[in-house]
Amino acid sequence: MTTPCPFDSTQLTFEGSPIDQARCLLRTVKRAGNVDEAKANLPPVLSGLLANPATLGVTKAQVRSFLQTRGIAESTVGGSVMDRVCHANDDNPAAPLARYFVIHDTSFKLDPGEDFDPAFINTAAWSGNKLSGLADGKTHIYITRLGETLTDRDYGTPWRATRFEKPSVRFKGLFLHHELVQPRMGPGPSDVDSPQPGFTPVQYARLALQYVIAGVRRGAWMVPVFHCVLDLGVGDHDDPQHFDLAAWDAALQTALANVRTEQPEPAVSAVATSMAPPPPAASATRARRAKPRKAGRAKMAKKAKKATPRKTAAGSAKRASARKTSAKKKSAKKAPSKRRSKASARKGAKKSKSKKSKKRA
Repeated sequence: MTTPCPFDSTQLTFEGSPIDQARCLLRTVKRAGNVDEAKANLPPVLSGLLANPATLGVTKAQVRSFLQTRGIAESTVGGSVMDRVCHANDDNPAAPLARYFVIHDTSFKLDPGEDFDPAFINTAAWSGNKLSGLADGKTHIYITRLGETLTDRDYGTPWRATRFEKPSVRFKGLFLHHELVQPRMGPGPSDVDSPQPGFTPVQYARLALQYVIAGVRRGAWMVPVFHCVLDLGVGDHDDPQHFDLAAWDAALQTALANVRTEQPEPAVSAVATSMAPPPPAASATRARRAKPRKAGRAKMAKKAKKATPRKTAAGSAKRASARKTSAKKKSAKKAPSKRRSKASARKGAKKSKSKKSKKRA
């Protein structure tokens, strides 16, 4: 039996650096669940990400913008990209966030007479590609051979999908699970045979996008894991079959490049929203206020009637005050000023004096 990867159950982590862990956990899975003893050679993009997991180089806003421009609903890719992933120990906040990105294949045994013809298994004609036919409560994300995704459980929900996780609730939430739909064949009840290549280009593309989403929600790149390797010594799984690490790495490179070109501008969007015309509901409300119903008119008339006496009294007082002011102004015009009266008196006194002096003379 191939050696399992050493795991520290106290620290909830496999042994070594993220690159060391990935090299052990991504060992090639062969037919009937045989696993290579030799460590995997990590392809360049994945190796570069795991060399410095905390340096994402991509934001949640960019991922959201990417999804929106391509019409991909967040509900189909594990939930809101703005949320965190689950914690281990059944989402205990004191436990670490999910660390491992588990890759499975969902084995669908073909019916008699069916085969691995790509024109059949990679089309909507094959029942395995129907989202409605996928089992509930098995994983976090399903990815069909058409590249369609289904959220079985949100990334924020701790879920167990391997034998490795069963012994302790502390392991629940440490792993995020991804099922790649794959047809199988085999003699009798077995389904040991799988197509070659094992998965389609669009499946690798969507798995790469899920890896980006999971990493951004966690805040660091996660260590990828093959289900069969994880369950060595505790289970008899054989998935994923014929998984091409190089093909997935190329898809990762493309996904990262596409997401990083997104330039979301929330400030500009906010301004645009504030300048946008009111929605129909608001306009309708305004229209109703501008044209009140009959009951409203009656109420307004009643209020106006009550208010009229006060308004008339106030108006009368104003008019009376204006009349008084006008009368004062008129009387002020007619009445000579005090200065003029004094001057006239002085002139009169002078005239009388001059008359008296003339008489004396």
